[in-house]
Amino acid sequence: MAGFVDESSAPRGEGQREYLICAAIAPMAETEAIRERLRPLLRPGQRKLHWTDAGSADRRKIVETIAALEPMNVVVTHLSEAQRKEERFRRKCLELLYFELVGTEVFDLTLECRTRAQDKNDRAHIVALQGSHGLDRRMRIAHVRGEAEPMLWIADAVLGAINDVHRGEPGYLRVLEHTIVLNERTTSSVAPR
Repeated sequence: MAGFVDESSAPRGEGQREYLICAAIAPMAETEAIRERLRPLLRPGQRKLHWTDAGSADRRKIVETIAALEPMNVVVTHLSEAQRKEERFRRKCLELLYFELVGTEVFDLTLECRTRAQDKNDRAHIVALQGSHGLDRRMRIAHVRGEAEPMLWIADAVLGAINDVHRGEPGYLRVLEHTIVLNERTTSSVAPR
């Protein structure tokens, strides 16, 4: 099994913000077939599928396609007072995600690239967790550009559907709910208002 990780950050009203991470998990042997089913969702001129760029008809098609593929999705969130710097929240979410995935025998993760320095920090973070927190040393991460890995589009869509619930559009998430096997908030999150 392999996981493909994307993140999002969105306001949650009254000065709160939620940082979200999703890992789309699928058997390695099935990933190429899944990629082939996702690529036709691209509109002419698009290099990657991105929820925020999709209209409602495209979003329906995206969630229906993903629901039919039945990947397992693991979502970890951190709710806090709104702040500009969110790297600490990313690390909290990734830490919980890594330990949850190790428990299900998922050791290979692909994260969408950010900046070179941020990707380097992700690698240093996992090494630190393996050294001081007992994270299984088989856990490995790689960074790939979003346009190069269609499997990342699944996590992007799941997070987009979750964020749409908070904007009053729950329909997309209803289609995907059966694919979400874990939806957990970090223990250091604040209480929602």
